[in-house]
Amino acid sequence: MSTTPTVVLSGVHSGPNPSPGLGLARSLRLAWPRLRLEALDYSPRSTGLSASEFDRVHVRPGWHAADLDALCAGLVSIVESAGAVFLPGLDLEAALLADRSPGHAALLLPPSAAFDAVAKPGETAAALLGLAIPEYRFAEGVEDGADFAVRHGWRVWVKGPRYQAIATGSRAELAAAIARLRETWGGESLLQRHVDGTEESVVFAALDGELLGACAMRKTMVTAEGKTWAGSVDLLDPPTRARLVDLVRVTRWTGGGEVEIVREAETGVPYLLEVNPRFPAWIHGATLAGVNLPARLVAAATGIPRQERERAQSSAFVRVVEEIPAGPHATGAVPLTHRALPAPPGKHPSGMPVLSRRLAPPRPRQRTADLDHQRAADIADALVVDPYESPARVYFGGVLDRGLDRLAGVCRDVEDATGVPTRFAYSVKTNPDPRVLGAVLRRGALVEVISQAEARRCAEAGFPGDRVVLGGPAKWWRFDGGPVKFGAVFCDSVSDLERTLALIAGGGVYADVLGLRLAPPGVPSRFGIDVTCPRAYRRVADALRGAPVARLGLQFHHAASQIGLRAWLREFTAAVTVAADLLTRVDVRARCVDLGGGWPPGLGRAELGGQLVRATRTAVRELGPIDQVLFEPGKYLVEPAMAVFTTVLDVRDGPHGRAAVVDASIAELPDWGSHPHPVLWRAPGAPWRRLRPGDESVLGRLCMEHDRPRAGLALPDGIAEGDHLLFLDAGAYDASMSFRFGV
Repeated sequence: MSTTPTVVLSGVHSGPNPSPGLGLARSLRLAWPRLRLEALDYSPRSTGLSASEFDRVHVRPGWHAADLDALCAGLVSIVESAGAVFLPGLDLEAALLADRSPGHAALLLPPSAAFDAVAKPGETAAALLGLAIPEYRFAEGVEDGADFAVRHGWRVWVKGPRYQAIATGSRAELAAAIARLRETWGGESLLQRHVDGTEESVVFAALDGELLGACAMRKTMVTAEGKTWAGSVDLLDPPTRARLVDLVRVTRWTGGGEVEIVREAETGVPYLLEVNPRFPAWIHGATLAGVNLPARLVAAATGIPRQERERAQSSAFVRVVEEIPAGPHATGAVPLTHRALPAPPGKHPSGMPVLSRRLAPPRPRQRTADLDHQRAADIADALVVDPYESPARVYFGGVLDRGLDRLAGVCRDVEDATGVPTRFAYSVKTNPDPRVLGAVLRRGALVEVISQAEARRCAEAGFPGDRVVLGGPAKWWRFDGGPVKFGAVFCDSVSDLERTLALIAGGGVYADVLGLRLAPPGVPSRFGIDVTCPRAYRRVADALRGAPVARLGLQFHHAASQIGLRAWLREFTAAVTVAADLLTRVDVRARCVDLGGGWPPGLGRAELGGQLVRATRTAVRELGPIDQVLFEPGKYLVEPAMAVFTTVLDVRDGPHGRAAVVDASIAELPDWGSHPHPVLWRAPGAPWRRLRPGDESVLGRLCMEHDRPRAGLALPDGIAEGDHLLFLDAGAYDASMSFRFGV
């Protein structure tokens, strides 16, 4: 090989989310000012092709229809004819070359086995590096991932199979992210718990399993997408370097690589985010800090000594935007208003989404799944008349009974673990169906109401006053003056507390427990008393001094299904700690703690019980001995206990695939936006089958654009007019908020 080798670099697009090619070129120029550099990419829109660092550019055919073997062979021919070595800047391109041209000495990229070891979520790599992995799940659709996301307060990252990650904070954002990544990259998505903390990276170079060098980087500025815009560079500590040596040795790594890490702020635990099988886009920042890893790799691979020594210009770097003259390949680019250019525009001009979709395994259209025996039995017991009225709400009594059994078990578990008597109060607003109230009454449970009308309905159903918990911001709306008795009354504001105390003093209201609903200190909420506010603190203290209250209670009610179990426990602990200080000052003891509702319906007995045990122990630690713990499952109990039975009216083709029109609508499924309904399908006379995730939809009967009760499904090939669909998990607000429309 000549004394001035040629290096071919791919992935040279430079934008808000740049590829590393241009940074590699600048680093190599510092080591060899006269080095010949050739840029290779798959679209003239790759902006780095115009950079002055390159002596020659190669615009390769796009990935849409190209023969992949021929494309790889052509790239190898370019490298070999130039007597060059090749440094890839595109993950998928490198993986393809490792598979199609394994072991080629001029291709400075990891072997196929190394790609397998670092594939998301990277368990093998994490074990070698001594890192934890955030909790994760693979998902093809929102239905697959909703119960995972809700456990983490919807704060999860949705990652494409090879590129891109999208942060979510709600069910709608989760569904949109999964659909977007599936459309862009193909294949299923990886969901990972969001970890609050500091992001760090380790970049390294290796040849044939030997580490050539490495350094660490901490992000100091990021873009809106979380991409590095500035960072500080440092040497690796010896333990981290030793673990990196193990990874490189075990995988027989060749080429560049990056380990992305987040160090959790609360625990200090380092978590692996991903391992990239190429140098990162910020690689020139490491070179400016005196660690020129691309040059070390090329020198080791070619045997050519560097002409310029590594020199630190700074320990930190920052990116800037710079205009440069466009090269001749870019002068004929079609304006953005036109879409005639076959090469992919926008943020992925190198065409990686196209290649990713081509490499993704094909998804079979027929994706229905068998039902478990219990679900099939529940449906058979409920749909005793065939054909069934359509549309109609279907009640699963067995599901409700099993839910009540589970809640009774949770109460026993909490009491056994803490010694505190524990009961649940069914939240009536979730679904006031008489069948539900009757089942709760027979179990001896309590009910939680938020209005006088709900209280009267419970009295008519047979609940005595001492089994009714009254709360909410408008509890005295249309109050007739009493007298009336409640098991507990929880006040939502200071003025509500003062009015309730006056009603008790006047004999209009009797309550075994009078309580305060505590606002979460760190989460915005319109409900509850913020006892961290000095003015509210003083007014509550003044109201409680000498108040005619036999037993005082504290209620914390913020939906764990929205903020996650960890955040819920943190907020509860903060609120009850301040409340404990207040009660000490007025010399009043809390006798009852109500842990509220909003529990994710997918929680098992052990998960829910464990959360309530932790909260009860916190309450006892802060407040001293208490007489009773309450919690208020509504959606948790009744969501799976009802479904909506529908009939297919039409199956139509559209620009985004097929859609089935049914005789139900958002009138029967008004809460469709907050959670994904599992959907079952059957042809006349056939058994029920579960529909799997896909790219098709179910549309409602109403003439409204947003009447789309379910998207992201794979409709079966044989679906036809007259078939039936069953929307499950429709027993909570889908029932209580339903309305008559278009009938």
